Amino acid sequence: MVTTQPSYGSTASLWAGRLLGLGLLALAAVVAVVTIPELRSELAGEGTDGTLTISSCETHTKTHYGTRRRSTELQFSCTGSWAAQDGGRTYQDVTVGTSSRFEAGTKIPVVQVDDTFEQPQDRDPGKDAAILALCLSLVAFGGYCLLTGFGARNGPGFAASWQRLPAPTVTGPLVGGLFILGILAAVVCAFAL
Repeated sequence: MVTTQPSYGSTASLWAGRLLGLGLLALAAVVAVVTIPELRSELAGEGTDGTLTISSCETHTKTHYGTRRRSTELQFSCTGSWAAQDGGRTYQDVTVGTSSRFEAGTKIPVVQVDDTFEQPQDRDPGKDAAILALCLSLVAFGGYCLLTGFGARNGPGFAASWQRLPAPTVTGPLVGGLFILGILAAVVCAFAL
């Protein structure tokens, strides 16, 4: 009895799927490299505490388009001079995004981290942790595409690709588990931290 492997499209479409997987892995690596230092800084509470003495504030509108309606959000940015609490550095013309408009001469707490200035409550480790968790899912999906050629036009479908995994009883649950773990961790980090 002769068995034949089903045809999944051309070799070119398999390689296109593998290139897609490689691209997803590279994207996940770049995003993680950028996000990890910022998350570490936020969790460690790094930065220089200081005070911004406001000279002026501007109001901006940001429009959000939903599936059924449009909403507008007011955003504020205030400019002024910043001085470190320890009496060291000072900077002029520092602009910070704020939650409301302040009068000239108002002093608000602002943290300097490297070359950026932000209010302490705007430092959100949950958002950065969620981004890293999504990188885990991206790595799992990119690895799946890289191993199977999934994702290319005229390439194998999801079920057919699943059968193409090396040792599918081991790698299948591993790839699927990492993908689901990344999504669940992203949701938890975004809402709990």
